[in-house]
Amino acid sequence: MGLVQFEDGKVLYYPYTPSKAAGFIFMALFAVVTIIHIAGVKRYKTNYFIPMVLGGICETFGYYGRAWAGSNPNSPKPFMLQLMLILVAPVFICATLYVTLGRYKQVLLGQPKRKCSPTSLFILTDIIAFCTQIGGSLVQVTGSIKIMKIGDKVVLGGLLFQLFVLAIYFYLVVRFYRKACQEALFAGIWKPYVWMLGVSVIAIWIRNLVRAIEFVQGFHGFISENEAMFG
Repeated sequence: MGLVQFEDGKVLYYPYTPSKAAGFIFMALFAVVTIIHIAGVKRYKTNYFIPMVLGGICETFGYYGRAWAGSNPNSPKPFMLQLMLILVAPVFICATLYVTLGRYKQVLLGQPKRKCSPTSLFILTDIIAFCTQIGGSLVQVTGSIKIMKIGDKVVLGGLLFQLFVLAIYFYLVVRFYRKACQEALFAGIWKPYVWMLGVSVIAIWIRNLVRAIEFVQGFHGFISENEAMFG
């Protein structure tokens, strides 16, 4: 296990040199999408999308770090920038997804907003996942093999925890969809929005699964050695 490797007294952060072009392309794509979301939040007053915007900002600067690493593959700074920001970006995105389901329930089923709701519990799990992944990432540049291995396990634990939570959340999305099909207060084009919510959850779940496998396989694993699998 481990995303960095010690060889001949040196720390290796990548088993290859990251592609600068790919880094800048994804940086630009996430920047554009994030700007669109910022405009949407401002126009429609959808403040619960602010975590989504923060996730987009993390992805944007994370891929900047990835492009930077293309010129400095042996520097810890770009590695840490991309590791921390790209790793935790889905945590922010999930926060918006969790709130979105609660909003759908209020609008389509007329359910009142509650102080202690499933949404609040999911947000709490999101905070736990964020703390574990950030904490595990920060120790990757300590230079201590023992501490770095502990950090790897902490990050892996955070990813597995988030996989479990997302699986439960997806079940709730499916259950809500079935109930809304029978009891929705109005007919309309709401179904595609719920479909996209489900697709988003599946996409993040798959992404987290790949990252978890990456941490298990380690520096010379299939995922770590194939840049196309990075994300």
